[in-house]
Amino acid sequence: RQVDVQPWTTLLDLLREQLDLVGTKKGCDHGQCGACTVLRDGKRINACLTLAIMCDGAELTTIEGLAEGDTLHPMQQAFIKHDAFQCGYCTPGQICSAVGLANEGRASTDDEVKELMSGNLCRC
Repeated sequence: RQVDVQPWTTLLDLLREQLDLVGTKKGCDHGQCGACTVLRDGKRINACLTLAIMCDGAELTTIEGLAEGDTLHPMQQAFIKHDAFQCGYCTPGQICSAVGLANEGRASTDDEVKELMSGNLCRC
């Protein structure tokens, strides 16, 4: 999908304000909370710190794009099964971060998963 944006437009603002993909949340707007985590070419990024023009030609996946039709992504299913969220505000970023972490394949212990997910905060 091609869109015209101003050079200073963040990916987060593009997603929410122009593409109406509001599942990605605006938390701190400074890259500190992880609520805006999306996947660029399968890797985790903070959409609030990424200029939209930096994603030209990239494959972007937001929380809205993880499910296939009515079938939830396995990570979404796992979050539901294990009640892995409270108010739900941070959940889209948490899920996208977890999917990206699984794609990276770097975490082999619980402690590594905790450390690599520590950029996603839940303020509940």
